[in-house]
Amino acid sequence: MAQGWFRTHCARFDHGGCGLKVFTKNGRIDKVVPDPDDPFSHGWHCRKGLSAKERLENPLRLTQPLRRNGPRGSGLWEPISWNEALDQLAQAFSKALHARGPESLAFAQGAPKGPEFFLLLRLANLLRCPNVAGSQHVCHMPREQMALVTCGFFPVADLHGPSRCVLLWGSNPTATNEEGVLGGHLHACLKEGARLVVVDPLKTGLAEKADLWLQIRPGTDDLLAMGFLHVILEEGLYDHGFVEQWTVGFDDLRQAVRPYTPDRVAAGCWVDKEKITAAARLYAQSRPACLQWGNAVEHTPNSADTCRALVHLMAVTGNLEEPGGNVRTEMPRLMALKDMIALDDFPDRPKKLLNHHHGILPRLISVPGWMVVESILHQAPYPIRCLYVQGTNPMLSYSEAPSVKRALESLDFLAVADQVMTPTAALADLVLPIALPMEYDDIGHYGLPHGFVTARPKIVDPPEGCRSDLWILNEWGKRMGLAERFWDGPQDILEAILAPSGFTYREFCEKGVLFGPKRFRTYRDKGFKTPSGKVELRSSLLEKWGFRALPVAEDPLALPSDFPLLLTSRKPKDFFHSAYRHLDSLRKNHPEPRVWVSRETATQLGIREGQDVAVETAHGRIRQRAHVTEALRHPVVLADYGWWFPEKTEDPLRGWDTANLNMITAVGRTDPVMATPQVRAIPCRIVPG
Repeated sequence: MAQGWFRTHCARFDHGGCGLKVFTKNGRIDKVVPDPDDPFSHGWHCRKGLSAKERLENPLRLTQPLRRNGPRGSGLWEPISWNEALDQLAQAFSKALHARGPESLAFAQGAPKGPEFFLLLRLANLLRCPNVAGSQHVCHMPREQMALVTCGFFPVADLHGPSRCVLLWGSNPTATNEEGVLGGHLHACLKEGARLVVVDPLKTGLAEKADLWLQIRPGTDDLLAMGFLHVILEEGLYDHGFVEQWTVGFDDLRQAVRPYTPDRVAAGCWVDKEKITAAARLYAQSRPACLQWGNAVEHTPNSADTCRALVHLMAVTGNLEEPGGNVRTEMPRLMALKDMIALDDFPDRPKKLLNHHHGILPRLISVPGWMVVESILHQAPYPIRCLYVQGTNPMLSYSEAPSVKRALESLDFLAVADQVMTPTAALADLVLPIALPMEYDDIGHYGLPHGFVTARPKIVDPPEGCRSDLWILNEWGKRMGLAERFWDGPQDILEAILAPSGFTYREFCEKGVLFGPKRFRTYRDKGFKTPSGKVELRSSLLEKWGFRALPVAEDPLALPSDFPLLLTSRKPKDFFHSAYRHLDSLRKNHPEPRVWVSRETATQLGIREGQDVAVETAHGRIRQRAHVTEALRHPVVLADYGWWFPEKTEDPLRGWDTANLNMITAVGRTDPVMATPQVRAIPCRIVPG
C-alpha cells in the first residue's frame, strides 16, 4: 500500500460514522486523527475510533482459523487452512440441513458493522433457515417498530435544524454517539440556543448543563411518558391543527393518559411533579422541539408501550417531519434491502420464525437471542443444533448468561468469527479470524434508517490468515450450492449495493458520504405510511395483530426487603458492548468493572471508594469495584455491562462470569410485542468485602 494520508470513516465494531484521517508508513497505520472536513462528523471523534492502529496490531488478535482439538472450552486448538475451515463449516451445516431440516440451523450477529448482517440474512433466507438472532429486541427495534406502526417512519432528531428544545430521553450522545446522532451535532444545536431537558437516572455532564434534569427511577420511562402526555393534552398544549387533520385516535389517547396525573407519575418515577409539569410544558411550547431517545428505553418488558408513548409525544406536539423536530430521513438510492437479503425467496419465513411461536410482532427480521437459547435447551418448537456467530459475544451480551453457556455447550456444532478469543469463541468447534475495518473495502450505515452511508475503504492489508465477514459469507454461500446467488468477490457486492446511486465504489470513496434527500412535511402530499394515512395514536395494526391499541404504563412495585436496591447499568464510553477490553489505550482509562453507588447507599452499607463488592439479584452474584458518587440517588446502583478479561489467557473462558452483568439478569417476563426481557430496574443488594 502507498504511504501517505487516507480518509475513511470509523467502524468501532458497529455502524460507526465519524470521519477519520489515517497516515500509513511501510504498509502499516502510523497515525489516526479526526477529519475536520468530514461532511457528517465535522471533526467529532472518540477514543474508540482513534484506537484503530492498536486494534489492528494487537498481540491478542486471531490470525489463523482454529479447529477445536480437545473438550469444548478446554482452550485446545489446531490451526487449519481457510479451505479446511470452509469445508468444515459447509459440511456441518449441510449435514444438519439434510438430517434435521433448515430449522436446525441458526445464525447470530450483534450490531452490524456494514452489509455483513444483511449478507448473513441472505444466506439464511436462501437456505430457508428462519432464525437469525440479533440484539434488535433490546436495541433500536422497539423504537423503530413502534414508530412504524404509529407514523410509518423512524423519526430521527433533526439536530441540524432550528430546534428550540432538545429532549434527551435515556440518551447521552456525548458519550455514546448513537447511530446517526453525534455529540458534536448536539453541541452545535445547543450553541444555537436550544433549551435542554434530560431524562436520566445518572447525573451526566449533559444533565448538569440541562435547563431541566429529571432524575427518573430506572424502568419507569413508560409512566413518565404517559405523564408528559397527560400534562400536554389536559392543558391543551398540543398542536390542534396537526392533531385534528393528521391523527386518528386522539380522543382514545386522551382517555388513556387521563389517569396518569402528575401526582401519580411523580410517586412512581421519583421525580417532583413540578419538574414533570415544567418539562412537559417546555417541550410542548418550544416549536420546533426534537426528542432524542437512547436504547435505555428498550430494556424492560414495557419497551413497546414506552416507545409508542414517546412517538405520541412527537406527534401531538406537531414535531413530526418538522425542521428541527423529528424527521423522516431517506436513504440514497442503493440496492433495496429486501433484494439484498433475498426476502422474496423465503415467503413463508414469518410463520417459521421462533418469533411466530412466541407470538410477538410479526414484522421483525431477526430473532431475540434468548429464543434461540431456549430452542437449543428445550428442543422446542424445533431443535436448533448448529449455530454460526459473527460480530457478537452472546456469553456476555445475552440475558441469563448461565443458560447461554449451557446452550452453546450442548450444540452439535458452533462456529464463531471474531477478532480475539472471546468467551463465546472459546466454546466453539471452529473459530474464524476476521479482517478488521481499514483492512477491506466496506460501506457503513447501509440498511439503517438515518439517511446516509459512509465510505470505509481499505487502507492496509490484513494479516495473511484473516478474512472479512463479507468474504467468509460469500464463499460459504457458494459451498452450500448457492453460487449463482452470490458474487465473485466482496468488491462485487459493494458495487451491486451502490449501482442504483450511479457511483462506483471508488467514486463513492472520493465523496466519502452519500446523503439521501432531505424533505419535510411530505405527509401533506402523500399522507403517512399507515393504514389510515394518518398518525395512528390508536394503532390499527397492533390491534389487528392482537396487541393493545393504546399504550399503558405500570406503577412500579415496592422493592423487596431482601433486595432493597435498584440495579441499572451503563456501557463504559471507552468500550462497545463487550469489545475493546483487550486494548491497553482504552483499558487504562477504565481498567476494572465498576458499580456506582450513591454516597447515601455507601454510608448505609459501609462501602468505601474502590472496595470490591458483590452485586446480587435473585438470579445470581457478580463482583465489581465500588465507585461512590454524588451522581446517583439512593437506592439506585449502576453496574458496568460487558465485562470479561482477555488478559486472563490461563483461563480459556477469560473470567467470563466474574463481573458479567448478565450473570444476574434473567429471561422471565418479556415484552408481549417486542420480547424485551428485564435488563434494567432489577431489585438487588450489595454485599461489601
